[in-house]
Amino acid sequence: MKYLTKALALAALCFSSASLAEFQLDGPIQLTLADGNQQQTEFGFAFLQNDGGYQFKLGQHNMAVEEVPKRYTLALMLNKDQLVWARDFSKAPLSGFHWQIGKHQLKLFKQKLQPARPGDFVLLIDDLRYHFIEGRPAQIHFHFDEKGITEIAVEAMLQPKR
Repeated sequence: MKYLTKALALAALCFSSASLAEFQLDGPIQLTLADGNQQQTEFGFAFLQNDGGYQFKLGQHNMAVEEVPKRYTLALMLNKDQLVWARDFSKAPLSGFHWQIGKHQLKLFKQKLQPARPGDFVLLIDDLRYHFIEGRPAQIHFHFDEKGITEIAVEAMLQPKR
């Protein structure tokens, strides 16, 4: 019994939260360009052990980190041509996208709205609806812990009353 207790204690140390602090979230995204053409790409998040340290992956970028970043912010900017710039996804303006990131879905699309909204865009995040505010870039904050995305918070967008 004494050996079993020591073995369990040793196992608990080996599998502490620090050693289990890893996640990989694939992020397939379908972009709709201004001309209506569609383009498939990938924009996922990962926090993985690598050579005794950790790497955080953001889309195609990797960076060495000591801990899980607290958040990543995606900026969406509505331009004067009523198209959206999402620089992290595309070098061209967009008229929409459909992004699956882990268990979350984000969709941006045009829809005639009453009353009219800037650009007539709708952003759906897990079925919650948002609209642009004239002259303000939208910010989508992805908050992380050791297991992945804990929350998606939106700033500088309107959420209509139901």
